[in-house]
Amino acid sequence: MEELVPIRSGDQVEVVTDVINRSFLTVAKDFGFTKESVSHFPAFIGKEVLEKQIRNGLQMFGFISEDTCIGCIGIKREDDNGLYKIERLAVLPERRHNAIGRTLMDFAVKEIRKEGGKRAVVEIVNENTQLKNWYIGQGFLEIRIDTYERLPFTVGVLEKDLSR
Repeated sequence: MEELVPIRSGDQVEVVTDVINRSFLTVAKDFGFTKESVSHFPAFIGKEVLEKQIRNGLQMFGFISEDTCIGCIGIKREDDNGLYKIERLAVLPERRHNAIGRTLMDFAVKEIRKEGGKRAVVEIVNENTQLKNWYIGQGFLEIRIDTYERLPFTVGVLEKDLSR
Protein backbone atom coordinates (compact mmCIF):
# COMPACT_ATOMS: atom_id res chain seq x y z
CA MET A 1 0.00 0.00 0.00
CA GLU A 2 1.19 3.51 -0.83
CA GLU A 3 0.07 6.74 0.77
CA LEU A 4 1.11 10.33 1.29
CA VAL A 5 1.12 11.47 4.90
CA PRO A 6 1.73 14.87 6.51
CA ILE A 7 5.05 15.14 8.35
CA ARG A 8 4.79 17.18 11.50
CA SER A 9 7.43 16.41 14.14
CA GLY A 10 9.58 13.94 16.02
CA ASP A 11 10.43 10.62 14.45
CA GLN A 12 8.59 11.52 11.24
CA VAL A 13 10.91 14.48 10.66
CA GLU A 14 13.96 12.35 11.39
CA VAL A 15 12.89 9.74 8.84
CA VAL A 16 12.17 12.37 6.17
CA THR A 17 15.47 14.13 6.86
CA ASP A 18 17.23 10.83 6.17
CA VAL A 19 15.30 10.44 2.89
CA ILE A 20 16.27 13.99 1.88
CA ASN A 21 19.93 13.49 2.84
CA ARG A 22 20.25 10.18 0.99
CA SER A 23 18.41 11.44 -2.07
CA PHE A 24 20.32 14.70 -2.45
CA LEU A 25 23.66 13.01 -1.73
CA THR A 26 23.65 11.64 -5.29
CA VAL A 27 23.48 15.21 -6.60
CA ALA A 28 26.17 16.36 -4.18
CA LYS A 29 28.46 13.57 -5.39
CA ASP A 30 27.72 14.26 -9.06
CA PHE A 31 28.64 17.93 -8.68
CA GLY A 32 31.37 17.63 -6.05
CA PHE A 33 29.50 19.41 -3.25
CA THR A 34 30.68 18.77 0.29
CA LYS A 35 29.38 19.78 3.69
CA GLU A 36 32.26 22.27 3.82
CA SER A 37 31.53 23.82 0.42
CA VAL A 38 27.70 23.93 0.64
CA SER A 39 26.73 23.17 4.24
CA HIS A 40 23.05 24.01 3.73
CA PHE A 41 22.61 21.77 0.66
CA PRO A 42 19.81 19.26 1.39
CA ALA A 43 22.26 16.35 1.41
CA PHE A 44 23.79 17.79 4.56
CA ILE A 45 20.91 19.32 6.54
CA GLY A 46 19.95 18.03 9.96
CA LYS A 47 16.59 17.26 11.49
CA GLU A 48 16.57 20.59 13.33
CA VAL A 49 16.71 22.51 10.03
CA LEU A 50 13.67 20.68 8.68
CA GLU A 51 11.81 21.09 11.98
CA LYS A 52 12.44 24.84 11.85
CA GLN A 53 11.22 25.02 8.25
CA ILE A 54 8.04 23.15 9.21
CA ARG A 55 7.46 25.55 12.11
CA ASN A 56 7.90 28.41 9.62
CA GLY A 57 5.18 27.17 7.26
CA LEU A 58 6.68 24.38 5.16
CA GLN A 59 4.12 21.61 4.73
CA MET A 60 6.00 18.33 4.35
CA PHE A 61 4.53 15.10 3.08
CA GLY A 62 6.10 11.66 3.11
CA PHE A 63 5.49 9.01 0.47
CA ILE A 64 5.01 5.75 2.36
CA SER A 65 5.28 2.40 0.60
CA GLU A 66 4.99 -0.84 2.57
CA ASP A 67 5.42 1.05 5.87
CA THR A 68 8.64 2.73 4.68
CA CYS A 69 9.13 6.37 3.72
CA ILE A 70 10.75 6.36 0.29
CA GLY A 71 10.09 9.92 -0.83
CA CYS A 72 8.86 13.33 0.26
CA ILE A 73 7.85 16.78 -0.90
CA GLY A 74 7.22 20.13 0.72
CA ILE A 75 5.11 23.13 -0.22
CA LYS A 76 5.14 26.62 1.21
CA ARG A 77 3.09 29.71 0.45
CA GLU A 78 5.48 32.46 -0.63
CA ASP A 79 3.11 35.43 -0.89
CA ASP A 80 -0.50 36.52 -0.85
CA ASN A 81 -0.73 36.53 -4.65
CA GLY A 82 -0.97 32.77 -5.04
CA LEU A 83 2.75 31.93 -5.33
CA TYR A 84 3.87 28.69 -3.69
CA LYS A 85 7.30 27.10 -3.54
CA ILE A 86 7.81 23.37 -3.92
CA GLU A 87 10.81 22.18 -1.94
CA ARG A 88 12.61 19.08 -0.77
CA LEU A 89 11.29 16.80 -3.50
CA ALA A 90 13.22 13.61 -2.81
CA VAL A 91 12.98 9.96 -3.79
CA LEU A 92 15.44 7.39 -2.49
CA PRO A 93 17.93 6.56 -5.25
CA GLU A 94 17.03 2.87 -5.30
CA ARG A 95 13.34 3.74 -5.80
CA ARG A 96 13.72 6.30 -8.59
CA HIS A 97 12.32 5.93 -12.12
CA ASN A 98 9.04 4.45 -10.88
CA ALA A 99 6.91 7.61 -11.28
CA ILE A 100 7.13 8.42 -7.56
CA GLY A 101 8.51 11.90 -8.28
CA ARG A 102 5.64 12.57 -10.67
CA THR A 103 3.15 11.29 -8.08
CA LEU A 104 4.65 13.64 -5.49
CA MET A 105 4.53 16.60 -7.90
CA ASP A 106 0.93 15.89 -8.90
CA PHE A 107 0.02 15.74 -5.21
CA ALA A 108 1.81 19.04 -4.47
CA VAL A 109 0.09 20.80 -7.37
CA LYS A 110 -3.33 19.56 -6.18
CA GLU A 111 -2.60 20.73 -2.63
CA ILE A 112 -1.48 24.15 -3.86
CA ARG A 113 -4.58 24.52 -6.01
CA LYS A 114 -6.78 23.50 -3.02
CA GLU A 115 -5.21 26.34 -1.07
CA GLY A 116 -5.91 28.81 -3.88
CA GLY A 117 -2.41 28.83 -5.33
CA LYS A 118 -1.99 30.13 -8.86
CA ARG A 119 1.71 29.53 -9.47
CA ALA A 120 4.34 27.07 -8.23
CA VAL A 121 8.06 27.71 -8.27
CA VAL A 122 11.02 25.37 -7.81
CA GLU A 123 14.70 26.16 -7.41
CA ILE A 124 17.28 23.67 -8.62
CA VAL A 125 20.99 23.32 -9.29
CA ASN A 126 20.84 24.87 -12.74
CA GLU A 127 23.67 22.71 -14.03
CA ASN A 128 21.58 19.61 -13.33
CA THR A 129 20.14 19.47 -16.83
CA GLN A 130 18.48 16.08 -16.30
CA LEU A 131 16.45 17.46 -13.41
CA LYS A 132 15.72 20.72 -15.23
CA ASN A 133 14.39 18.79 -18.21
CA TRP A 134 12.27 16.66 -15.88
CA TYR A 135 10.64 19.78 -14.43
CA ILE A 136 10.12 21.22 -17.91
CA GLY A 137 8.37 17.95 -18.78
CA GLN A 138 6.11 18.61 -15.77
CA GLY A 139 5.04 21.92 -17.30
CA PHE A 140 7.51 24.25 -15.57
CA LEU A 141 9.23 27.07 -17.47
CA GLU A 142 12.60 28.53 -16.61
CA ILE A 143 12.06 32.11 -15.50
CA ARG A 144 15.59 33.05 -14.40
CA ILE A 145 18.99 31.87 -13.28
CA ASP A 146 20.32 33.27 -10.01
CA THR A 147 23.97 33.50 -9.01
CA TYR A 148 25.12 33.65 -5.40
CA GLU A 149 28.72 34.28 -4.37
CA ARG A 150 28.57 31.64 -1.65
CA LEU A 151 27.32 28.87 -3.95
CA PRO A 152 29.48 26.82 -6.34
CA PHE A 153 26.55 26.52 -8.76
CA THR A 154 23.84 28.68 -10.29
CA VAL A 155 20.23 28.35 -9.19
CA GLY A 156 17.64 27.69 -11.86
CA VAL A 157 14.23 29.09 -10.98
CA LEU A 158 11.34 27.40 -12.76
CA GLU A 159 7.66 28.26 -12.52
CA LYS A 160 4.40 26.59 -13.42
CA ASP A 161 1.11 28.39 -13.99
CA LEU A 162 -1.58 26.56 -12.02
CA SER A 163 -4.48 28.82 -12.96
CA ARG A 164 -5.41 26.74 -16.00
